[in-house]
Amino acid sequence: MPRSGGDAAPREYVARGQWPTGRLRKDAPASAVYAQEFVNRLLKALEAKGNPSMRSIEREAKVSRRTIERVLAGEVLPDFGALARLEQWLEADLWPGREMHATDGRE
Repeated sequence: MPRSGGDAAPREYVARGQWPTGRLRKDAPASAVYAQEFVNRLLKALEAKGNPSMRSIEREAKVSRRTIERVLAGEVLPDFGALARLEQWLEADLWPGREMHATDGRE
């Protein structure tokens, strides 16, 4: 599936370690940097909510299980609808903000 700007899947930019905690390559696009931060924030928010099952997330947040699985695996970025529903359901800011301009996880 073609991606915006021709970017590869976010996990393809890991230089060291494993997705989503590994270091990204220096040439990783902003989409990969933001995706990594999003996934780490999502994991933290899910943990704070008691690590709900994928079925619970799908039912309560109205985001498909497959979408969550693919986002967590670094295969895709969430669409705006999924992002908004997850942020509302988790009561957490998941998408990185301006703070990402100063620091990121690239080597």
